[in-house]
Order: sequence, then structure tokens, then C-alpha cells
Amino acid sequence: MPEGPVRVAVDDACARLLAGALELGDFFAEFAAEHVEKLFPRSGLYDYPDGWRLIGQGERGRDMFVICSGGAAVHQSCGSAAAELARLGPGDILGEIALVGGGLRTANVLVEGPSRIFRLAFADMPYLLKHHPRLEAHLRALAARRLR
Repeated sequence: MPEGPVRVAVDDACARLLAGALELGDFFAEFAAEHVEKLFPRSGLYDYPDGWRLIGQGERGRDMFVICSGGAAVHQSCGSAAAELARLGPGDILGEIALVGGGLRTANVLVEGPSRIFRLAFADMPYLLKHHPRLEAHLRALAARRLR
């Protein structure tokens, strides 16, 4: 079993990637590391080891993730059968289906290679979703596409 994730400081490159993934361009003219810490005080950037299970199918959870570097593979099981649904990389969002759909995880997500991933705590989301309806629409549309 790999050692666990390690929290690291957010840099401006990761902040820009978050701004793009979360479509914060019309909410913030410039988005830097200092804004990340203020807007998402319970969230953080982590280095994850290869093979780490980021999300488990059937588990409850509403935190969301944005890949800053590295990647992840999304697998779904049905009985004894399993299928790979996607391979994701920098700028991709994970966990949006549970966030907008009540908290039940619909797939397994395993980190591929050493990866730096921003864990966006659900507790940090209400303010942003209330004041940035475009983000909620973006997340709902992403979840709908992935559920097809």
C-alpha cells in the first residue's frame, strides 16, 4: 500500500489551473495562490502516490478534486465486471457527480503516477456556488455528460 498523500503549498500555476477548471474567469480577474487559500480555507493541494485510491465507488463523499499534475484512471464496477471509463489529467475535475448528486460516489478513481491534486472540500463550496451560478451549471453539465 502506498504511503498517504502529503499536503503542499499552492503555487500560482496551480491557482491558474483551478481558475480554468472551475471557470472562475468572470468571478476573478486574476486568480493567484493567495486567493486559493482565502476562497478555499478547508481545501488543499496534495501530492498523491501512484496507485492511491482517491475515490471509492459506493462511498459517500462530496469533496471534489482538480488534477494539477499527473493523472487518474476512472473505473466502474458492476458485479464481477469492471470497465475503465476515463483517464484524466491536468485541469480535469473529479467528484462532481457526488457533489451535485447527493454524495454517492459512482466510480473508483485511482491515481496514476505521482500526482498533484487539489482537494476541494465540500464545506468550501456553498459560498462559491451561491455567488457563481455558472460554476454550478458547469458542474451539473459535466456530471450529466459523464453519466451518459
